[in-house]
Amino acid sequence: MQRRSWDEYFLELARTTSTRATCSRRHHGAVLVQGRRIVATGYNGGPAGYPHCDEGACPRATSDAPQGHDYGECIAIHAEANALLFSSPEERQGASLYCTGAPCFGCAKLIANSGVGEVVALSGRYEGWDHVRDFLRECGVRVRLLDGLEGVPSLQLD
Repeated sequence: MQRRSWDEYFLELARTTSTRATCSRRHHGAVLVQGRRIVATGYNGGPAGYPHCDEGACPRATSDAPQGHDYGECIAIHAEANALLFSSPEERQGASLYCTGAPCFGCAKLIANSGVGEVVALSGRYEGWDHVRDFLRECGVRVRLLDGLEGVPSLQLD
């Protein structure tokens, strides 16, 4: 049995963390790592004390809700944001944020201002991703999307 790489290990943990997500549309997970030590995890779902999305609290969860990327009515806090919320500034400084999907622009702004030094995502390109990636890079955050494109090796988890 071959030992997993650090990227594989932390992305597998992010994927496992995503199983706690309560969003009725997507399950995402994130793991914040400082010096190969896990300092926080996060998954997407409603705020603490509020009913969860999968319990009918999210207006986007109804069958007649629009299927677009209109997050205006979304009650979920994204996995990346939750991982940042549950960590201290010292733990975030220069840390790596492992995510099951590429972060949205809102999360990218939080990441850029948090002190995180690197984002590693398993996949998740979407329309507008290039802009988000460039924004993070301009803010000094290293970005690795391990989907096999742009000369970056693909990472396939079991």
